[in-house]
Amino acid sequence: MDGLPRSYLLARPWAPGEARLPVLVDLHGCCVTPEYEQKRSGFADVTGPAILVYPTGVGQSWNAGSCCGPARAAGVDDVAFLTAVVDKVLDTQTDADSGRVFLVGYSNGGKMALRMACAAPRHFAAVASYAAVGSMPCPDPAPVSLLEIAATGDPELTIGPGGPPRTVDGYTQPTVDGQVEQYRRANRCPATPTIRAQGSLTTSTWSGCGTGRCVRLAVYQGGSHDWPAGDDLTPSAAQVTWDFFSTVGNAAAGCRH
Repeated sequence: MDGLPRSYLLARPWAPGEARLPVLVDLHGCCVTPEYEQKRSGFADVTGPAILVYPTGVGQSWNAGSCCGPARAAGVDDVAFLTAVVDKVLDTQTDADSGRVFLVGYSNGGKMALRMACAAPRHFAAVASYAAVGSMPCPDPAPVSLLEIAATGDPELTIGPGGPPRTVDGYTQPTVDGQVEQYRRANRCPATPTIRAQGSLTTSTWSGCGTGRCVRLAVYQGGSHDWPAGDDLTPSAAQVTWDFFSTVGNAAAGCRH
């Protein structure tokens, strides 16, 4: 693809069983390997039996728009690559559940996940992004269940609704609140969310949406740009993400609080 060799790391239960398994595609942040992301994100500790997929970005980066690194500079078609990865996994893993394919990304990978939500939403039952907002225009997004996770101490984001917009390579990014609002409207969700607090984490969930999907915002108080590991009171970003994906279930289902 693009004349470049592309690959992905796949982890799964040793032998296929009778049960269909969810598929989680995890996009690494900039400047790290899929193996590093696999260890950092820790999804194997929270998903139970599942097929975990860790694609490899060109130059350890993704062409997500105005950011970041070699993939953007080379104009790599990562949308085509990631859709091909999903198709390949569904074709080769006979127990993969095509109705439960989920996409998550961290930082540069989170930006790429949001680009996929805009460009290829039908490939995923739900999409999640941590420490990232979109870095290219998506003026009319298709409905998709979306989880946006951020930390108030992240120097690379503006949560909103106030605060100065951040510009990266000439593109003015939405605030985190603005990103969530875009998908709340796309999914025709009610204006008022259900709010829940767990330690330093506050989640806001918009369910009962006209499209049958849902939107959730999860904000850690304090923190930084680093992936949240959680503690006795506060769930990790991996747990928050998998809880959301588990409640969504499939592309036609709503989500529970």
